[in-house]
Amino acid sequence: LVGAGFVATGETALSNEANSYQNINYQVSEGIARLTLDRPEAMNSLDLPTCRELSDVAIRIDEDPTARCVLISGTGKAFCAGGDVAAFASAGDGAPALLKKMTGFMHSAWSRLLRGNAPVVTAVNGVAAGAGLALAALSDLVVAARSARFTMAYTGIGLTPDGSST
Repeated sequence: LVGAGFVATGETALSNEANSYQNINYQVSEGIARLTLDRPEAMNSLDLPTCRELSDVAIRIDEDPTARCVLISGTGKAFCAGGDVAAFASAGDGAPALLKKMTGFMHSAWSRLLRGNAPVVTAVNGVAAGAGLALAALSDLVVAARSARFTMAYTGIGLTPDGSST
């Protein structure tokens, strides 16, 4: 399941739009909604565009009656390294506003996935840190590869836990 190279088609029961996601591969087939984080160069860390896409995909899953199960995974050597610390640093004085925007989209996505009708299965390879751990934790079932490592990591970089992990 992990890193299986799912190809995003953007086709669901609700939309025939081409997939416009830059950081997520999304596909629904045979009742399985596959949501794959696809920023392997950044260890699938979460930046503002990715959080926005997660929120949009979560709404699409919630509204799609053909999605009977959700499978979340990440491409590359990590499931999700949490927040994109480089994006936080480059935001400078705008970092607090950036974090507020990101967490708004993130909390919306987490809430829809958690409360949706379809059970959520997460396949974790490599690290699941911070918000990545929170994403895995909201699942009904987590399947972890031998390489999986789970950590909150927030205090190691001087932040308080978020990503719906508290």
